[in-house]
Amino acid sequence: MGKIITSGLVTGVISGMLLLLVCAYVEFAAEMELATLLLNVDFVYGGSFGIVLEVLLHLAVSVILATVLKWLYVYKKSLYMPGMVTVGAVTTLLYFILSALSVQDLELYGYIGFTLWAILHIGYLEALHLMFRLGM
Repeated sequence: MGKIITSGLVTGVISGMLLLLVCAYVEFAAEMELATLLLNVDFVYGGSFGIVLEVLLHLAVSVILATVLKWLYVYKKSLYMPGMVTVGAVTTLLYFILSALSVQDLELYGYIGFTLWAILHIGYLEALHLMFRLGM
């Protein structure tokens, strides 16, 4: 079980940081606030948590998802792909939930932002899957 947790930690941090960096690039290049949406927790607490805590919360979620998916990959192969699809669907739906709950107005460009959000989260899952296949 220790190997599963270690794998979840490593792959969750790597894939979570990749997702954050790509979202930050999109935000910088296209002024579409996907990274801000990704780190959006302002609805939980009236003030700002600060960027460091927001990134750590994002990475904690990524590590938890990676650990659960790695466990499925190793011990419950028949549930692994349904698990990936479920995580993909939930993260895609989070676009609507997070944007609706956001205290600040975010510039997301409607369907374009949603499409990019979905593609980037599919890329996140693909990165996890690739690392699992490589034995990480």
